Amino acid sequence: MPECLYAWEMRPVSARQIDNERLLCRIRQIHADSQGILDATHVHEDLVDEGETAGKNRIARLMAAAGLQKKERGQCDKPALLPPIALNLLNPPNFAVMITSFS
Repeated sequence: MPECLYAWEMRPVSARQIDNERLLCRIRQIHADSQGILDATHVHEDLVDEGETAGKNRIARLMAAAGLQKKERGQCDKPALLPPIALNLLNPPNFAVMITSFS
């Protein structure tokens, strides 16, 4: 009787599990190529463009199980480019003194 309890260990890997592993590999590639800014909906669109037939919820489930999430705004790895500092074209020598002298 105990042999029946572990029969699942002897079964071969299902076609669905093999397909999930293949899909997850491609999902990781797309997610890495986009630097983590794509969510499941956009990853699904990319996969459909490549000819995959997996549903959006399946992609979302695989991404969640793998810990792949969309980066929110402001979480990019690259620092933001700061604008150059503007030159002070007025450049008065004692600007504070000039303001107080008018009052």
